Amino acid sequence: EEAERAKREEEERIERERLDREEQEREEAARRMEEEQKKRNRKRKGLGGLDKEKKNKLKALIMAKAAEDLRNEAKAKAEEKERFINERVPPCDTQGKDKAALIKLCKDLHTLMATLEEEVYDWNMKVRKQEGEINSLSLKVNDSKGKFVKPVLRKVNKESKFDKLKKDKSDFRGNLKSTGQSKYALDEEGEEKAK
Repeated sequence: EEAERAKREEEERIERERLDREEQEREEAARRMEEEQKKRNRKRKGLGGLDKEKKNKLKALIMAKAAEDLRNEAKAKAEEKERFINERVPPCDTQGKDKAALIKLCKDLHTLMATLEEEVYDWNMKVRKQEGEINSLSLKVNDSKGKFVKPVLRKVNKESKFDKLKKDKSDFRGNLKSTGQSKYALDEEGEEKAK
């Protein structure tokens, strides 16, 4: 009986150790899963947790879409420009016309070009005038608000600063006109003799 009891206790001890190990392994696995979940959540901050390959593909798609949009926009601008030119300039049909008709066509085109150049000049002058008005009004606004443009300060080295001060301290008597008389002269010579 003692042997059987010892054997049962040994088997129970082994069984408890096995259960404890399994419990520890389950806890360890749960902890690892939790850490992996936290890491995944941290990765999602950028582009939804995408890896490098997917990010590069996404960037390539975005760049391709942007390039396509730019091409479409440039094409639309070119079409608009072509349409505008066709509206403003009459078609130039020179087939089967004699010299007088060609000269008249050239003169008409020249007058059209001159009027268009006048319009360009007028618009440039209007723009320049408006820019001047904008500048003057912005200066008035800044003056009324008390906002002034601070001047850019330049660096001054100490030596040149002190040289200026030394020049200012020069003898003022040297700048006076000489009358030939020394009635206001200091009696430096008399003082030297007295000593």
